Amino acid sequence: MSITLSKLAMNIGDSPTLKINSKARALKAAGEPVVHLGGGEPTYPAPQAAVEAIIKKAQTRKIKYTPSSGTPELKAAVLDYTEKYYGRRYEPSQVIISAGAKQALFNFLLAAVEPGDEVVFPSPYWVSYPEMVRMAGGKPVMVRGSGTGLEVGAGDILKAVTPKTKVILINSPCNPSGQIYSEEFIKQVVEFAEKQNIFLVMDDIYHQLVFDGKKTPNPCAYAKEAKNLVIINGVSKLYGMTGLRIGWAVSVHKELIAAMGRIQSQSTSCNGDLSEVGAAAALKGDQSCVQDLCRILQENRDVLLQEAAKIPYVRVEKPAGTFYSFMDFSHYNADSNALAQYLLEKALVAVVPGVSFGAEGYLRISYCADKDSIIEGMRRIRWALDKNAPKEIKIGDKLLTRD
Repeated sequence: MSITLSKLAMNIGDSPTLKINSKARALKAAGEPVVHLGGGEPTYPAPQAAVEAIIKKAQTRKIKYTPSSGTPELKAAVLDYTEKYYGRRYEPSQVIISAGAKQALFNFLLAAVEPGDEVVFPSPYWVSYPEMVRMAGGKPVMVRGSGTGLEVGAGDILKAVTPKTKVILINSPCNPSGQIYSEEFIKQVVEFAEKQNIFLVMDDIYHQLVFDGKKTPNPCAYAKEAKNLVIINGVSKLYGMTGLRIGWAVSVHKELIAAMGRIQSQSTSCNGDLSEVGAAAALKGDQSCVQDLCRILQENRDVLLQEAAKIPYVRVEKPAGTFYSFMDFSHYNADSNALAQYLLEKALVAVVPGVSFGAEGYLRISYCADKDSIIEGMRRIRWALDKNAPKEIKIGDKLLTRD
């Protein structure tokens, strides 16, 4: 008789984005000419300042435990960054450094959410939100917009709040749609959450990755005491340093940050020494790399949209930020899991099914890759969906055949 696992272990699903990454890597390792348009990882190189700082630290051969909630050097860099972009000066006791923004959010949920508490967030949403809320014992409340398309209004969010609501969670710009929530949206949600004494978590991991001269509204501009406001960020997306696994949370609520620190100390203990050194150097170094990345991503986005326009019946709302486009492929197959699997098997193109983000019939297509890969990937998708196209195409030495 086998030993049974916990209900939690049996009920939590795999991360669909990590799952598709794994499949794509396995196919590539087997020599298949896969085009990966499913990733959330910029190919942009890490800032030179971060690389040099990591090397310098490594050469000391003193790579040890760090303070559980983050080194003073990295906390100072995060506080300077926060003041620059949010106009509010926090104290070291009001920030915690974690192994990625994802852990910072999970620490928060464990610290703030009681069993049965509701966590409200717009749909489409990042794939991990519902599962992380459930792991903390809470109930995820996913809110679709009352209008057409992907837009969710502040009124839609506020109507979903009940006496059981403990948290409102906003990701702007949004993964997967690239939508930036408006100034009025942020103002209404910030003021409402503060008045109702509900936690408002701003997942701002993409807040500088915006295009066409746009800016992400600053929640601190509308917060008075801000005891309920938690801002989460990190270096993964902005500096192309996903491998460092460094993120953070800031809040004037010192008791909350302390509780998150205690949770972290009993789970991961602390963050990587080299990672914290590299993250601090990136935050304090030359920021022109951020502008370069935004320029490249905007160009890539425009190429992707041009290629998507060549596929009949595909609907897409122009992303204002991030490096994702969320496209409606329901004309071809309303089952996004089946469609994503078909495109990977037949066209050797990796994309992520929209059902994982709360919107069936959609696919999330990333423009992190280089322009040639974007063009080639969309060409293959177009071929795979076009019944009038030849049933076979040649990719190098590989012959692709569709049904």
